[in-house]
Amino acid sequence: MAESPNSLIADRYSIELSRPMPEVGSGLPAFAAVDRRGGDAKLVALAASRFASPRQRCLEVLDRPIDNLMMPIAHGVGPQPGGGQGYYVICTAPFGQPAALALTPWPEAALLEHVLRPIAQVLIALQELRITHRAIRPDNVFVTSYTQPVTLGAAWAAPPALLQPAVFEPPFSALCLPAGRGEGTIADDIYALGVLLITLATGRVPMAGLDDDSIIRRKLDLGSYAALTAGAAVPPYLSDLLRGMLADDPDHRSPARLLMDPTTARARRVAARPPRRSQRPLILNDIAVFDARMLAYALARDERKSILALRAGVVSQWLRRGLGDGTLAAAIEELVRVRLAEAPVVADADTRLLMNTIATVEPRMPLCWRETAFWPDALGALLAEGFHGQSKLVLLAEEVLRGDAIMLWENSDSDSARDDGFLRSFEGRQLRAYLQRNGVGAMHRLLYGMNPLLPCDAPGTTGTWMMTMPDLLEWLERLAAGDRDAELFNSHVLAFIAARADRQITSAVNVLLGLTDAGAYLLRLMGLLCDLQVRYVKAPLPGLSAWAAAHLRHRLETYRNRQRREALIAQLDALAADGFIEPLLALIEDERQRSKDVAGAEQAIARVAAIDRELAVLEHSDAARRAMTAGMAREMAAAVGMTTLILMFILAAIE
Repeated sequence: MAESPNSLIADRYSIELSRPMPEVGSGLPAFAAVDRRGGDAKLVALAASRFASPRQRCLEVLDRPIDNLMMPIAHGVGPQPGGGQGYYVICTAPFGQPAALALTPWPEAALLEHVLRPIAQVLIALQELRITHRAIRPDNVFVTSYTQPVTLGAAWAAPPALLQPAVFEPPFSALCLPAGRGEGTIADDIYALGVLLITLATGRVPMAGLDDDSIIRRKLDLGSYAALTAGAAVPPYLSDLLRGMLADDPDHRSPARLLMDPTTARARRVAARPPRRSQRPLILNDIAVFDARMLAYALARDERKSILALRAGVVSQWLRRGLGDGTLAAAIEELVRVRLAEAPVVADADTRLLMNTIATVEPRMPLCWRETAFWPDALGALLAEGFHGQSKLVLLAEEVLRGDAIMLWENSDSDSARDDGFLRSFEGRQLRAYLQRNGVGAMHRLLYGMNPLLPCDAPGTTGTWMMTMPDLLEWLERLAAGDRDAELFNSHVLAFIAARADRQITSAVNVLLGLTDAGAYLLRLMGLLCDLQVRYVKAPLPGLSAWAAAHLRHRLETYRNRQRREALIAQLDALAADGFIEPLLALIEDERQRSKDVAGAEQAIARVAAIDRELAVLEHSDAARRAMTAGMAREMAAAVGMTTLILMFILAAIE
């Protein structure tokens, strides 16, 4: 049976839901895909989560083949198992199987020639495109044999590093929530490649069996290289390479181009002063702190206890006396003094103090806000996760944006070279300003603005994947056709429209949400619907037109002239059947018809008044005639009586 064109991605690729390929998905559902135009390449479709946006920029810039990498070649909406719609990224299928399925020690020469060099070449190509991979791990590297280059799996259908185990992440990225790790830099990929080399050299994942917190603390305490290679028999040649690849300071890691020549990379040594350590630890939040980076980690663990320690001077005293760093101690004391002065005025002064203190103590730490660590460029992924089960993340993001915490963090001593992308754009700045003005639906607007490939998640949208205005109008059309009384434009839908439509439509939504008069709101809403139809579909929408006509009918029922009213209502229904909103609004707002009705009503009122006056005159003249008639009747009655009496006297005299 031929497939519906609507089920094809990019009008070309179909998904074989009956042929799942879980070993290729690296944690995401994956299915075989077919090129309906006859291509011979083996393809795989990776299914994105409804709650985690694919990486749009990577999908845009990866437009040319890169050897030894699963390349995205198309993406779009397709059918999902069990019915409904899902979003898929079509990629070239890798050769071989994931390295994680058969972890055995590799020969050193094979590691250098068929793992290090191919992946380094991929990273060079990605760096030229100014993107990262962020998913280098054994279940996402595909192997045919020791004698063939490995293939690096896809990393485009989920937020960066979302599925990375903590052991493959640098310590300051690993302590972030998985959704909060952000795009990172190629240096983070170099680090993950170093951990992969250790895994393949030893046949096991380092620190297997430890929880994430233990892994992070061990890396911070010992240094990444020592923690990852402890107890492992790593060949000396490879060991020298790994020292450069696993440096805790990303600026000291071996560049990808240098890794193409392992001998040169091995000889490269970056002089790094070992961190200053105290002889006596500071016990903070049940952690023994010996150096500055462990202090930053400990401060981020418990906000209340950390604030008490800062206010009491425990931290600055240890820095000065225990660590011997008077400069850092003075900087922390100044932060405490300034924040204490702000405390009565600024509600989140303590949280800001802790954030800036952590950034000052260890500039490589991510932004830490209320015991949650994340990089600002990952705020969109955090919002998506927050709106689907972790509401505290939405509140956290709202606090951060309302209080300009990102700007404050960047102005501290933090390593803020990573771009927060959307938040720096014009739309991002506008949305932040809208949020700070307490705009309706601001957080949903940010959600959709920062995650352009996420679908609208308004009530009733389960099973659909709407990302654009045509998608939304198609859904609204189906909904309106089934129920003319349905509430189509709730605050969630309006937020989606404001985030995904052009600036003129966004301005129209802002005006709409500022109205308090029900009649004016309705007309503005219909005007918005009309603009959406004209701009994005230019095709009949009979369901939406009938829905609009049903809501506009009462405005015609206010006409005074019964014949005109019935004629206009009939005309409204006829126009609704044509499927366009604009003629309906033109009819409703027809000033000529309204003026005629008003003039006719005024003439009718004048005629009624004239008739009333005439009736009043008649009523007054009738009363006078009745009085005159009554008087004449009395006179006639008296005359008749006298005549009768005279006649009676005459008759009596005759007798």
